[in-house]
Amino acid sequence: MTEAGAGWPLARLVALAEGSPGEEVCGLLVRAGGVVEPWPMQNVAPAPATAFELAPTELLAAMRRLDGERGELVAVYHSHLAGGAGLSTRDLAGALAGGAPIFPGVAQVVVALEGGRAYRILVHRWAGSAFTAAESWSR
Repeated sequence: MTEAGAGWPLARLVALAEGSPGEEVCGLLVRAGGVVEPWPMQNVAPAPATAFELAPTELLAAMRRLDGERGELVAVYHSHLAGGAGLSTRDLAGALAGGAPIFPGVAQVVVALEGGRAYRILVHRWAGSAFTAAESWSR
């Protein structure tokens, strides 16, 4: 596993997650103009303290914006208020369809919080048959 960081907006992801310690934050990491930046989205999950669901209208608008700007979807990100930075069963159910990623080539990034403070970020990449933690950052 390598350390996440080169070109990733880690400080911004930490700030977003720590700024909403009562519910999971979520959004997209996109590369536009050579820079990776977070595009936060509303979490519309019925229980946002324990799950995330990207707002469908915001996701569609983001995909259209990416297409218009010739940007690249790099990752889907979200935070976990407890339980670490691994992908949960629910996370996987939302990231996969028919055993394959919904967004091929797109990483899943999880920011883990403890007591409202981010302590770890894991970047999960598809490895042919499953997502595996490929890069990490920790305090």
